[in-house]
Amino acid sequence: MKYRALMTQTASCVVEFDAPEDATPEQLREAAYDAETPSLCHYCADSRNQSLNIEGEWELAVDDQGAPEIHIDE
Repeated sequence: MKYRALMTQTASCVVEFDAPEDATPEQLREAAYDAETPSLCHYCADSRNQSLNIEGEWELAVDDQGAPEIHIDE
């Protein structure tokens, strides 16, 4: 006998974006939110698990002081 169960998970991602060297924290935050976020289409799903829903809005991770965790990619 086969059963199905709903599994939930919190997703995270890393996005890459361009911004001026002297960008303000607000400009960096805006650029990060404008960056392309990952997604899965049904072609990427395995034949047994063809339903994956990632719902909600992406939120920037923040440090202990509440500043967004944005790092320079050198």
